[in-house]
Amino acid sequence: MIIKRAIAVESLTKVCEESLNLIKQLIDADNEVYGKGFEDGMAAQAKVQQTLKPLAKLTDEEIMQIMEIGLGVRDTIDTALEKLMEKNQ
Repeated sequence: MIIKRAIAVESLTKVCEESLNLIKQLIDADNEVYGKGFEDGMAAQAKVQQTLKPLAKLTDEEIMQIMEIGLGVRDTIDTALEKLMEKNQ
């Protein structure tokens, strides 16, 4: 009986060790996939950043011209936004 138990414990130990080894392999594979995805994402982001042009801003003169028109606050903001959109097309 003791021998059968020892064999069973040894077999169970081997199964557990093999399972643990497989789990470690899966974790390593997931980490590799995650790392590759992260690197690819960062490379894609860098490529996009290179293609973006800097946003144009309104000059002080343009801001003064918009303010001198005498519009209400909302209209002044809308006019400034329209001008910015024109400059950034």
